[in-house]
Amino acid sequence: MRKFINVNKQRQKVLEVQFPKLIDLAQVNETKEYTYLAISIFDHWLTQEESKELLGELDTNEIERRSLIFDKFNQLLSQKTEILTFRFGGKNGDKPKFKSFSSPEAQSCYFRQTDTGMYQAILPALKAVYFEGYDDTNVFYLRDLAVKSFIESCANEVGLHCLEHW
Repeated sequence: MRKFINVNKQRQKVLEVQFPKLIDLAQVNETKEYTYLAISIFDHWLTQEESKELLGELDTNEIERRSLIFDKFNQLLSQKTEILTFRFGGKNGDKPKFKSFSSPEAQSCYFRQTDTGMYQAILPALKAVYFEGYDDTNVFYLRDLAVKSFIESCANEVGLHCLEHW
């Protein structure tokens, strides 16, 4: 069974305008069109020493605990707003192709936290782009700062923290 369904051509065009320069964000090149917001297990940016202590040599239970918190966050987002994923195609490989999910199960499976940067999404109603990150920190790029409080509220509800740009 297919996990993803292309959104119709008309909506593709609308989303391309709503989310410019996605290729830059996917390549971790920030743009003036977006404001950076991280969500993290940690309540501050880690120092080099803290990174060694808090990110190295974790036992399986701690890795699972951290992943579960992000999974809960992703489920909460899914319940409260539409989430679409995207891939790049086209001649230069820089044209986004937006996709919805074939089922809630497919969406939940896609948004499983791996801490390897596997998922990428847009939240159209929030005008936000969302990427799985590394080191127990995921990243939002916001087109509208008014949604920051909503994301913070969801993060706080599951035990995550929002961090401004480092």
